[in-house]
Amino acid sequence: MKRLLPAALVAALAAPAAAQEMPATEFNVVGSIGGLSMYKEKELPFWTEQVPAETGGKITANVKPFTELGMKGGEIFRLVSDGTLQMATTVLAYNSGEVPRNESADLVGLVTSVEQLADIVEAWRPSFSTFLETEHNMKLLGFGTYQAQVIYCRDEFTSIADLAGRKVRASGASQQAFVSHLGGSPLTIAFAEVQTALTSGVVDCAITGALSGYNARWHESAKFISPMPVNFGVAAQLANLDWWNGLDPAVQTYLETSLRGLETAIFEQAATETATGLACNTTGPCPLGEPAGMTLVPLTPADETLREEAVAAAILPAFAERCGEACVADWNASVGTVLGVTIE
Repeated sequence: MKRLLPAALVAALAAPAAAQEMPATEFNVVGSIGGLSMYKEKELPFWTEQVPAETGGKITANVKPFTELGMKGGEIFRLVSDGTLQMATTVLAYNSGEVPRNESADLVGLVTSVEQLADIVEAWRPSFSTFLETEHNMKLLGFGTYQAQVIYCRDEFTSIADLAGRKVRASGASQQAFVSHLGGSPLTIAFAEVQTALTSGVVDCAITGALSGYNARWHESAKFISPMPVNFGVAAQLANLDWWNGLDPAVQTYLETSLRGLETAIFEQAATETATGLACNTTGPCPLGEPAGMTLVPLTPADETLREEAVAAAILPAFAERCGEACVADWNASVGTVLGVTIE
C-alpha cells in the first residue's frame, strides 16, 4: 500500500522550486465547502500563508470557497473548463452524471479506507489527467478527499435496508444508484441546503462525511447515523488549461509540486476524521465541542451482504453503462487493478 508522505516533507521538497526566479503572478482560486475542515484547515492556509511564504510573495492567490460565491458546486467543473474560473477545487461526484469518469475512484461500496483511496487515485491519476486535458481543457493539479461518507436519518432505522421508501440526499450518480437499489428515492440537494431539507422533511435521510455533517449541525434534525462508509467524496484541484499554459514555467513547477503537498496533507487529515466525526455525532469524546447524542446504528452481516449485492448488481453495471468501453478499460487498468476487481 502506498504510504502518505508527511506534509512537512512534501513542503520541504517544494522549497527549491520556490527559490527559483519567477515573475509576480496573481490569480483567483475557488475553494471547496467553506465551513468544512478541508477548506478551513488546509486550502485556506495553503493559499494565504504557505504559498506567499515559499515564493517570497511572488505568487498571490485570491481564494474564496464556492459556498461564499453563490455557487451550488455542480457548475464549478464546467466553469473551469470554459475558462470562466482560473483554478478551483471541486468534488468530482458533483458532475458524475454528465462526466461519468469523474466518479471512477470513488464508486460506492468499493473503498474501505482513506489509505486505500490514496493508492487508487495514484493509479488513476495518469489516465484521468490525460482525459481532462484532451476532453475538458483542464489541468489536474491534485486530489483531495473528505472523510467516509455516511448515512444520516431523521427517523429510526436498524439496517440500511430500511432506506427503502425514504427520500435520501445523494451526491453523484454512484450514490444515487445505491439509494435506488435499496428502494429509496435519491434527491440532489446542495450541501448548504441539506440541514433545512432535513428539518422540513424534504428529505428523510442524507449522505455526507462523518465530520462534515457534524460541523454543519445535521444532528439538529437527523437523530440516527450509520457508520458504513458509502464512499469518500473525492475532490480535484483543477486549472483551466489555456490559463495554465500561459503561466511562467517556474510558476507551473512550483504550483505542481506544492499542490501535491497539499493533497498529501488533505488525505492525512481525512484519515483521522471519520472516527472523530462518528464520535462527535454520537456520545464522544469530541475534540470539537459537545457530542451530538445521535444513535449509532450498528452494521449487521445483512448490511454487508446488501452492500456487496448493490456493488455487483447496480454500482458497477451502471457505471460501465454510463462511462463506456474506453472508460471501463482505463478503470480496469488503474482503479480495478488496485482493488482486484474487473468490470466485464
